[in-house]
Amino acid sequence: MKIELSEKLKSFKPFLFEELYRKERAEKAKGKDIISLAVGDPDIPTARGIVNCAVSEVRKSLNHRYPNTKGNENLRKEISAWHKRRHGLTFHHSDEVSILIGSKEGIAHLPFVVMNPGDYCLIPDPTYPTYRTGVVLSGGRMYDVPMEEKNAFLPDLGKIPRKIVDKTKLFFLNYPNNPTGAVADIHFYKDLVKWARKNSVIIAQDAAYCDIYFGKPGPSILEVPGARDIAVEFYSASKTYCMAGWRIGWVVGNSKLVCALNQLKENIDSGPFNAMQNAVAYALKNHETIVPPIREIFRKRADDYCKGLAEAGWKFSRPGGGCFIWARPPVKCASLDAVYFMLEKASVLTAPGSGFGKFGEGYIRFSLTEPDAKLKETLRRIKTLDWGKLGK
Repeated sequence: MKIELSEKLKSFKPFLFEELYRKERAEKAKGKDIISLAVGDPDIPTARGIVNCAVSEVRKSLNHRYPNTKGNENLRKEISAWHKRRHGLTFHHSDEVSILIGSKEGIAHLPFVVMNPGDYCLIPDPTYPTYRTGVVLSGGRMYDVPMEEKNAFLPDLGKIPRKIVDKTKLFFLNYPNNPTGAVADIHFYKDLVKWARKNSVIIAQDAAYCDIYFGKPGPSILEVPGARDIAVEFYSASKTYCMAGWRIGWVVGNSKLVCALNQLKENIDSGPFNAMQNAVAYALKNHETIVPPIREIFRKRADDYCKGLAEAGWKFSRPGGGCFIWARPPVKCASLDAVYFMLEKASVLTAPGSGFGKFGEGYIRFSLTEPDAKLKETLRRIKTLDWGKLGK
């Protein structure tokens, strides 16, 4: 019997970061000392208090049973309390908060609950690739919205064609932004909410890097009056608490959308392990103690790496948050050519901007999720490169 895979599966390209992992392993197999700055996987250990809480929770037999798909009440109440402290917003823990198996999971599933075949989803370009996943599987269509440096990597809403807007159901956005490090202020969100309400477009704001900011704390889109009518916001424990492997995130906002996403999840998964949920509840309760040192580490790394890249002739806009530097090499070249040149000549693996979309071409994304000594070593290696030999 010949097994034929679905046409939708065939339409997916290999996930960018998995391809980079494979490339790194292949080069290491050759005996090279590769330092990878290609993937945003925090090196900072999860806080001891969170770990101790998780160990204690794992020992409780009650946690060994199935969790509630929308998340246990303990965590949902702590999320509500945190948003009240952080953004001054009140979310009812029953129908305006739902727990996710990492925010990536919820982001991929959201299009299934709002899109019908032929509906459009606006995708920022450059972008985190997962925004496309659910759109493809739900039979939706995509329109790439340029995020250009000249516009501070914010979308120009007025340039989205009217014929596209009229057919648009959903718009994914992400601030602080991956990959560019751009941030959005409350004025941008006010304009966005006004535009979205006028055009009946649902906004899905990915706030995974919400508390990794380098200036003033950024706002939530849901602080804008009327935003809750059309928006949801996704959060993650992965970067905020350096808990990437724990796979806990959440979504807040419009109750109809939050409940619909949970209804879908009831038919797909059974939610994260309760012990891990309770550990994240502990993290949220102790947020003001745990997070500032993590944020300071990423801020200092960003400052030091920007300084080093500038000395090496790279061009960039300084990030306002997140854990990445988005930069252009000293010479104009294709992103993949630059990635392979650095890998071959300096044993440094980075992420090509072209992997994030058409408007990412010409850029390289450096991840700051490696120890300071390794980051310093990559800068030393990069500074030795003769970019005149690229392609020779």
